[in-house]
Amino acid sequence: MPAATTIALISAGATVVGTVSQINAQKRQAAAQRQQQQVQARRSQRQAVREAQIRRAQAQAQAGALGVTGGSSLGGGLSSLSSQLGSNIGTAGQLSGLSNRISMAGQSAATAGAIAGLGSSVFSAIPGGGFAALGFGAQPTGVTPSIDVG
Repeated sequence: MPAATTIALISAGATVVGTVSQINAQKRQAAAQRQQQQVQARRSQRQAVREAQIRRAQAQAQAGALGVTGGSSLGGGLSSLSSQLGSNIGTAGQLSGLSNRISMAGQSAATAGAIAGLGSSVFSAIPGGGFAALGFGAQPTGVTPSIDVG
């Protein structure tokens, strides 16, 4: 086996190993990002619940101090707090889902790029020169380009 062929096969093998390792690392990174986003979403939801409980207690304490222990205004205010809580939790869930989709799309793009790079490396390692072996990029012999300035 000629030395050039051996070198081409070794470099193609190294490219394959490197590309597979890169793809696996990207998958681990994307999984860690998704986990981080889920933790942040849960934290945000807990914070929203905590804040709603504080606001509800403050509203009830203020109403009690004013001697209002019932009535439609207090009930409406407390219902409004519950509605706002639901909205905040829903928004946090949507943002987490969008972040997850963005991460997945980025991982898919990076994987496709790695595979394209692998294909390019293997194609270029073909004895005879990849695209040059197909006749692309080669200059015709015996033809000299001329520029007419006159």
